[in-house]
Amino acid sequence: MATAYLTHNQNVLRLYKKNLRGTLNHGDEKDMVKATMMLKAGEEAFGSNPQYEMYKVSEWCLDHWHPSETAMYPDYFAKREQWKKLSNSCRKETPAIGPKSEALPPARKDGDLPPLWWQYVTRPRERPV
Repeated sequence: MATAYLTHNQNVLRLYKKNLRGTLNHGDEKDMVKATMMLKAGEEAFGSNPQYEMYKVSEWCLDHWHPSETAMYPDYFAKREQWKKLSNSCRKETPAIGPKSEALPPARKDGDLPPLWWQYVTRPRERPV
């Protein structure tokens, strides 16, 4: 008998279906003692399989990806470049101790508007979040 290998996605879907069947089979349990015991058993089974946080890669590591690797995720790296430019401009335009007032920073050249990110960095006192 040949058995097929299941993908991770298929295993997860089977687990969800199994849990849903268990909920539907015992969802209308009238005996509170039995329902409490089943709940405790389920919580213990859930707690015995901890889900760890995913490993987060440092920023410097992403800077050294090969161009063929970055080409696989164009949207992410385009947005990442925008955020890097935005954070660099924010770092240049604000003092290290933070803004001294809530006024907009001066425009870079005559006729230019202040940077668009300033409304997100500070908030007016009349509308606290």
